[in-house]
Amino acid sequence: MKKLFALLLALALILPAAALADLPDLTGLSFDDLIKLREKVNLAIFSSDGWQEVTVPAGIWKIGKDIPAGHWSFRPANESGYFTVYYCNKLNSVGTEAADDADGWFEIMSGNLSDDEYHVMDLKMKKGWYLLNEGELIFTPYVGKPDLGFK
Repeated sequence: MKKLFALLLALALILPAAALADLPDLTGLSFDDLIKLREKVNLAIFSSDGWQEVTVPAGIWKIGKDIPAGHWSFRPANESGYFTVYYCNKLNSVGTEAADDADGWFEIMSGNLSDDEYHVMDLKMKKGWYLLNEGELIFTPYVGKPDLGFK
């Protein structure tokens, strides 16, 4: 019985170590390299088939770095308040808002939405552009235009 227990214990310790052997060794990476790797992992997660939706907090996000480029649907994360979402090709000199001569921007409103009203927008986001949102948004992969009911 002791031999069986010792064998099972040895297997329990060896199998996780073997699984970890397939992972890359990260100990030699610098802080900046680890941040870059995390960004790549986040993009891979967002692009995987297993990912369904993500809440993007208020902030300034670069497309292709923070949010994968592509066609996305998004909606306000809550039904209260009013906030603006900007999508533009360049930021002002301090990087805090859209530049005065930037291309592309739009607003999205939330608040007092009735139960049957569903405020969803979609956008083809280009790598290198920026998304500036003043409120939380829920992003999902774009699945096509809604059926408008025309016969």
